[in-house]
Amino acid sequence: MQTDFFLFLLLVCYAGATLWQMLVCCGIYARFALYRGEKNRLQEREKNTLLLPFSVIICARNEAENLRSHLPSILQQEYDGVWELLVVDDDSSDDSIAVLEDLQSVYPRLRYLPLKNKSSRGKKHALEQGILASQYEYLLLTDADCMPVGNKWLADMAESFAVQPKTEIVLGYGPMKEIPGMLNRWIRFETAHTALQYFSFALARMPYMGVGRNLAFSKQIFERTGGFEAHRHIPSGDDDLLVNAAANSNNTAVCVSRNSFMYSAGKSNWPAWLAQKKRHLGASTSYRPLHQWLLASIGLSLVFHYFFLFLLLITLKHAVFALLLYAVRQIVLYILYKRVFRVLQCRDLIPWIPLLDVGMAVYTGMVVPWFLWVKRSDVRWK
Repeated sequence: MQTDFFLFLLLVCYAGATLWQMLVCCGIYARFALYRGEKNRLQEREKNTLLLPFSVIICARNEAENLRSHLPSILQQEYDGVWELLVVDDDSSDDSIAVLEDLQSVYPRLRYLPLKNKSSRGKKHALEQGILASQYEYLLLTDADCMPVGNKWLADMAESFAVQPKTEIVLGYGPMKEIPGMLNRWIRFETAHTALQYFSFALARMPYMGVGRNLAFSKQIFERTGGFEAHRHIPSGDDDLLVNAAANSNNTAVCVSRNSFMYSAGKSNWPAWLAQKKRHLGASTSYRPLHQWLLASIGLSLVFHYFFLFLLLITLKHAVFALLLYAVRQIVLYILYKRVFRVLQCRDLIPWIPLLDVGMAVYTGMVVPWFLWVKRSDVRWK
């Protein structure tokens, strides 16, 4: 009798976790899956006669090769408004300055700010100095190892400020380049899943983060929220913690046009990727309590969905019903990701959804807690 009650309780917990997962998919993630922002942006583009002035800011430390390879594609952006590219060299020991001087002779709109005697972890100090030195009111951030998909990246990100009248922050997408191998599939899936979350929450008027590879905001909102002062002690979080503190239901827009994508190369091995994620996850504990609760509930429900499913299958008591619920969720997930992956240009991942979804559960249930609990004193940028 006790065994039957335990198995019934297990089934109830499994059903609860699975239903919460489907509720999130249909209530929050579907907002991005059904988003028709590009059509709306085209209409706004015709109305918008003001070309905003932009400072594109890149913080770089020992990135000479990436600067040489990637900066021309940024400097060749087609944008009719006034703009500059400001590279903050964060005490590099390679020939980054020489590369910047060579490029500056060809592209007059390029400026660089050399910083010496680096004494702080992370790149917040470098980015803050770049913001202070920028000439224009609107700022667009990316990284030295990133390359825009084309020459309309700046124009599309800038036009997104016209989507709604009070926009002060625009969240862009920074996908990873596709190469053969399971690690690359996982990295691109995890990147797309993260984007699905922060785009969906923003469209649900609960913006909580953005990625520094592709993020635009006004200098005014940076100053109004105190910049990085509240989280200066955390090495990471120059992008997501800024958005978490400054974004609200009225001032944040998303940009998912294909021309606005900013690609970068994913890590080539698992230890390097894990080190990167450890650095990124360090900032999440400083999110607003509501955001932490929602993200934790979504992650835990995914873990419990598979954990309780495994227990039910090995007991065989309610296996048929459990498999039915699993199948229903997989159908919902397939419909959702088919649309999302088409927008985010990673349709090749669709056949891998069942396996990658299990991987996300393992990552969320084992890797994330470990990184959040261990000491992060060794987390640093470059």
